[in-house]
Amino acid sequence: MAAQDAALERQPGLSVVCRGLRSVVCRMAMLRRAVSSVGRGFRETGQAIERMGMRAQDNWLFQEKLCRHRAVMKIFDQRPKIGAAVFVAPNATITGSVEIKESSTVWYGAVLRGDQSSIYVGGYSSIGDRTVVQSSAINPTGFSARTYIGDYVTIGQGCLLRACTVDDNSVVGDGCILQEGSLVDRGAMLEAGSLLPSGARVPSGEVYGGSPASFVRKLQKEELTEFQMTAEATTSLAAKHADEFLPYGTMYQLKEEMEGAKK
Repeated sequence: MAAQDAALERQPGLSVVCRGLRSVVCRMAMLRRAVSSVGRGFRETGQAIERMGMRAQDNWLFQEKLCRHRAVMKIFDQRPKIGAAVFVAPNATITGSVEIKESSTVWYGAVLRGDQSSIYVGGYSSIGDRTVVQSSAINPTGFSARTYIGDYVTIGQGCLLRACTVDDNSVVGDGCILQEGSLVDRGAMLEAGSLLPSGARVPSGEVYGGSPASFVRKLQKEELTEFQMTAEATTSLAAKHADEFLPYGTMYQLKEEMEGAKK
């Protein structure tokens, strides 16, 4: 360094330029550190304001420590595709090759696992609380191994759907099981607690129920209209739930605090 300074002293013009560059570099580094500090201050202020608001609502969830859950997660190159105005509850799970069209809803505790074949959910359809939707690598019935759920479909709470098809404007009641290759046709209904075996079909305009499911009665025209109204009402209800959640979670900040405490 001394030799370089001596060389610079023998060339006054070059010396001035180099010293100026050093000064600029130092000032830019200081500016970056200052901006970073300001950014961290904004983050901490925002988090503090949020905690104040939650305390005012008697909501102490922010005290919960690190959670590894991710509502939407890819598996290698299989990435979920979520349409516009789709509500995904914070504790739901959508992973793998899953496509959900606009204005559909995935409720609390529901799981859509497209890790073997794809899952498709049409517009204005709802997946009820704690329902599990899976695909299959191979369908023993010879039908497609994917799971297809059409438009304006209501899937109840606590159901299990695997490599099956539920066509447009249909209803699957709470606690139903749809096995590989089963089909609920357009404008049909499966009663709560029913088992639809592999390869079985609920024809259009009919209600099936039981374990295994069998014919119960014909649907009325008014009921078919109600199916679509119910689907639209569920979408409106989901919008109210969505308003209560901020776009980003806060778990990352707790992780930073825990890592800092270890040092």
